[in-house]
Amino acid sequence: MLSAELITTLAKKGRIDIIRTLKAFPGRDFTINELAKVSKVPTMTAWRAVKDLKKAGLARTRRFGNAISVSITEDREKLRSLRLVPDTDPQRSAARLFAAKLSENPWTSEFRLFGSIGRGEHSPGEEVDVAVVFDEGRISEADAKSEAGRVADGIRDETNVTISPLCIAQKDMSRKGGLAAELRDREVIWKR
Repeated sequence: MLSAELITTLAKKGRIDIIRTLKAFPGRDFTINELAKVSKVPTMTAWRAVKDLKKAGLARTRRFGNAISVSITEDREKLRSLRLVPDTDPQRSAARLFAAKLSENPWTSEFRLFGSIGRGEHSPGEEVDVAVVFDEGRISEADAKSEAGRVADGIRDETNVTISPLCIAQKDMSRKGGLAAELRDREVIWKR
């Protein structure tokens, strides 16, 4: 449950927008100007919001020369309370919806985010790269690509977010180096 103090802080203009942006890019440090731009709030609102969120322990800041960088807190208790603030990153939400729908097929084994969204460096409107790991004993690569493309088209029609699926066989995920090594280090959004 959110405390009254936290609710009061989040109720002020721009605070929720800033928190949602910081949650959407957990490994990224923003300057105030970048944070304002990505969050779509005025720069002065972002300054005030960061001051309040830092005081509440929800954001951390560091000084680099004349600039200040802002990121989400690493305090586990604070992060637990932030889970109650809805995730509104449309790309991540669309990726999860894509994984949920395509995972109804028994040949899927896992879904991983990669590309700019997997690195937490995406901007609003960018397409979402999702690796679809499939069981090659149950479906051919061509059929997996066809079905993933069909579901991605449906997600685009429903959410206006473009999903760019990359189908990769389970056996290829165990290879050393190359694409498999990069994908193994990326966020799993669904696994059987």
